[in-house]
Amino acid sequence: MLLKSVALFFLISILYGCSVCDDVFGKNYSLSAVSSFSEDIDELKKIWFHCEMCLNEPSCKYEDVKQCRNITLPSRDEALSKAIGRANIGAVHFLVDIAKTDVNGVTGRYQNTPLIVAAYYGTKEHQDIAEFLLSRGANINKIYPAVGGTPLGVAIWKQNVNFAKFLLENGADPSITINGREEGFACEKAMSKKLPELFPLIPGCCPLALHDLNFDPNIAPQTIPQCSGF
Repeated sequence: MLLKSVALFFLISILYGCSVCDDVFGKNYSLSAVSSFSEDIDELKKIWFHCEMCLNEPSCKYEDVKQCRNITLPSRDEALSKAIGRANIGAVHFLVDIAKTDVNGVTGRYQNTPLIVAAYYGTKEHQDIAEFLLSRGANINKIYPAVGGTPLGVAIWKQNVNFAKFLLENGADPSITINGREEGFACEKAMSKKLPELFPLIPGCCPLALHDLNFDPNIAPQTIPQCSGF
């Protein structure tokens, strides 16, 4: 039965073209289905530009209009999340600058923001993406209800030191938590993950770390090279 169905599909394709196949098997105008890999960028653009035209063209088929409104437009946030996860920079730029995807939109069970996704992976490519997102208005301190709480918290949790440095250098507030502001929060997380490279970048962290290290007066004072001068 399966072989007969496959044969029928190809026969219809040959005799009547792809438009009939769409009518028989249904269309999929989801952007998230073609946003992960760079080789799919042309298909991503094709879907978007088709819908952009279709939503402004009275003669466009009702089914196409329905797909564009109910599938394509709502799929932008998930498409951006997937593109960031795969560091598909071309798709990220297209989705933000052309498709006007919200750079602070949330996706998934944990309401991940684009910056949260970039912080989770934390590579140089993801840092480049984060820099682009910030230039387009991404909120560097936006919280989400899961481990880390903020992009900075996630970067520290994943021990993505360079990404965490990037966030701190670009205005990330180390005191923001899911439950409000808490002084020393990011410092304590950096200490628990043994990331002394971050101590000098977090206000008040070096004194706190040195105090924590030298809590016993009966032991000779120890130093933290990254905190020399504090």
